[in-house]
Amino acid sequence: MSYADLSLAQWNDLSDGAAGRLAQDIAARHELTVAGLGDTAYAGRSHRTALFDRGGMRFALVPGGRPTLGYDAARFRPAAHQAADYVDSAAEFGLPSLTEYVDAMTSPVRDVDMPAMLVAVDAFDPCEVPLASDDPRVRELVASVGNRFGGVRTFRSGDGLTVEFDRTTGQVVRARAIREVSYDEAMAGLGSLGVRTTTPDEWEWACGAGATTLFRWGDDCPGDGYPYDHRTGPHRQENLWGLAIGQDPYRHEATTERTVVCGGDGGGATCGGSGFFLGWLTLATAYRDEDFGRWVASDDGYADEILTRPVIELG
Repeated sequence: MSYADLSLAQWNDLSDGAAGRLAQDIAARHELTVAGLGDTAYAGRSHRTALFDRGGMRFALVPGGRPTLGYDAARFRPAAHQAADYVDSAAEFGLPSLTEYVDAMTSPVRDVDMPAMLVAVDAFDPCEVPLASDDPRVRELVASVGNRFGGVRTFRSGDGLTVEFDRTTGQVVRARAIREVSYDEAMAGLGSLGVRTTTPDEWEWACGAGATTLFRWGDDCPGDGYPYDHRTGPHRQENLWGLAIGQDPYRHEATTERTVVCGGDGGGATCGGSGFFLGWLTLATAYRDEDFGRWVASDDGYADEILTRPVIELG
């Protein structure tokens, strides 16, 4: 059997020993090292997670199968605070009923054939270029700051340079520069690393991990702030597969379809003060803002950050 055919049920039915041997074989075939194998729990569900490393990038095994993706808004039963908050938003912005709006802003229900794959634990930005600690630009920025701060501090220049510096040790912890790239250049950059970004279906499966609720953790969300205001909570935790995904509406991710972004709306609902429920809705597993996606793909869209979710295909 090709490992791409590994289903969720098959993976979880394996004994610990068999799962360990399978993980080691996957690692050997794809020039990876096994970084961890163990049971995880998230939002009342449990799963055996397998983690791998390649060149400093961490991946998690996401089993395949034929999952149902999308969301049927007719089954959404909002909490009282969600319904009340939406009433205020609808009155201010002239929106349709809650069911109609959720239906319009989520992908349709469909069954898909999903191969098993390795998905990056963290989003990756092809616009970001790592810099050595002795790079002249890094030394110049650190010198310009002087001794005004202690501990680890992050310094930024006006031309896209970011340096994390530890005053205690006198060492640069991390340095990077941001360069503007096109969508095609970003995808080519991923290809040069032997990976690609997710399809919209793959992103949704990777995020929700089979959850049938509006959000990957359930249907409810806080009613006293936007996701950005809550530094802890299920949206900040790694999901069932072990992925840090869909945590911040400002950090939307590109997919193989240029006009389809997932995991956020660029912070539009939060910045626009659209209402707490609308702000949280942008983290729904199946959330799709078609207007925002078309804008990002247009000449007016910005390209100083193109977050992607790298995938390694399993043979």
